[in-house]
Amino acid sequence: MKKRPLLLFFLLILLFSCGNEDIPVQETAETPIRFSSVINDNSTTSMAGTGWEKGDIIGIYALQHGVTPDDAAVTEENRPFVTTGDGNFIAREKHIYFPDEDASIDIISYYPHVSGLTSHNYPIDISEQPEFLYSNNLKDVSDVSDQGTMLVFTRVLPKVIFTITPTATGESLEGLTASLGGVTKRATFNLLNGMLTQDHTSTTTLPMTISGSASSKEASLILLPTAEEHELTLHISLGEHHYTWVIPLRMEEGKVYRYHVSPDASQPEMVLTTPYMEIPAHSTLSPAPNSVSAFHMVEHSSWLNPSHATTGTTIRNFSVLFDTLNRVPYWVAYPMHPLFLASGNRTDAWEYDPLIPKNVQPNLYSGWQSSTINRGHLLASADRSATRELNKTTFYFTNMVPQNSTMNGGTWVDLEERVRYWSRQTTAYDTLFVVTGAILPRSPEPYSYIYDTDGNRSVVPGHLYKALLRKSKTTGNYSSIAFIMENAATGISYSDDKSVTSVQQLESETGFTFFPNLPEEVAETVKQNSALSPHWK
Repeated sequence: MKKRPLLLFFLLILLFSCGNEDIPVQETAETPIRFSSVINDNSTTSMAGTGWEKGDIIGIYALQHGVTPDDAAVTEENRPFVTTGDGNFIAREKHIYFPDEDASIDIISYYPHVSGLTSHNYPIDISEQPEFLYSNNLKDVSDVSDQGTMLVFTRVLPKVIFTITPTATGESLEGLTASLGGVTKRATFNLLNGMLTQDHTSTTTLPMTISGSASSKEASLILLPTAEEHELTLHISLGEHHYTWVIPLRMEEGKVYRYHVSPDASQPEMVLTTPYMEIPAHSTLSPAPNSVSAFHMVEHSSWLNPSHATTGTTIRNFSVLFDTLNRVPYWVAYPMHPLFLASGNRTDAWEYDPLIPKNVQPNLYSGWQSSTINRGHLLASADRSATRELNKTTFYFTNMVPQNSTMNGGTWVDLEERVRYWSRQTTAYDTLFVVTGAILPRSPEPYSYIYDTDGNRSVVPGHLYKALLRKSKTTGNYSSIAFIMENAATGISYSDDKSVTSVQQLESETGFTFFPNLPEEVAETVKQNSALSPHWK
């Protein structure tokens, strides 16, 4: 044992005297960067769910902060980073380090990593049906900043899905094929400036992916986004019969566009959809004005109530659509189930939403500058009470509206408690889907403003609402209900006729389509209900 230090000494002398300059020396004075990540997902394309798989590799660029994002700004180029599947990425070959104390960098990332890119241009060939994610949210990063190192990825490519059902009852769709014409096949995406350049000479017809049963098929295809409406041609062949539809369509990045068609049917109707039942769609098929969205996942099963088993798959927490002009959430959408619930665990951990830029959020560490206006949760603290870690996410500032304090502690609390009661009825019903949102005053009624700690203003909503949907385990039938309550100390109960309404009426009030993934054949009937009895007693 006593000989080891002496032996180690001679080995070190040998190592440093051999003159081999290829042996790397660890630089302990610098801090290597590791990245966490989230996929800000309004739609699901070809990846399984919204998570990562072991061995997934992203490409990382580091650029000097505050300069034009071009070749001269790049300090680290296309470095591969790999994950074990948990969304945390480490360098596969060479670390990237935080810059010197007086400097900072911007981080750009993409998936999947491709080595040997030319001029930072990522080639896209739609015939390969690629998955492509992009992140450029990390700005002004240094080891002394509070920016963090979470990469927020968005999907660049949209997807179109055609649900195909037979015209005649009992008719089989086996052997059906479909293709889409007018598709631009090739493009390049500049990773430094985020610009997509399409090769419009590569227009072609591509076969679609077919799935489903003999009674219902889905034909899907990942496409390139389009700035303007253009025509695509859908071809369907079933045995000796051939059908064609010409469809005008403008496709935004990362969105899913869904049609329903039947052979011999008229022009299909387009509906913009999202992968989860509770997430609304803007009724105009375009983004809500001045909006930014965030999709929050349950980061670990330990966040949930251990009394309720989970399947081990990724579980969503909530999504939010935030109005950056009026500085209030349009809505917060979330599933409700006892696995999110327990007793206690309130944290009061007021904090900025980590997935949305700070500069568009109100500073609510100290609340609003009024004793009569509360930081009103849209997703209630008690709706995510299983653990303290889960509860912390309800205190993000994007989940807060300026809410009348009397209403917040009275009639609104009563409604929230009733929603939790309904969510516990798991013997009779599946998961409860909830959308909670704000309705701003309508013209000519003027806006009323409230100010945050920094003196920046937000609009005080005129009304708050909830839209609910669930499915009977016995009959398989859906039931819905909605509530609109004035943001004031009215004392009017949620169960009063002045508060209870239909989802259909709420859609006309807000401009959003709620529960857009409801089967088309039942959606209109389900959304017309405005009675608490028999499903909402």
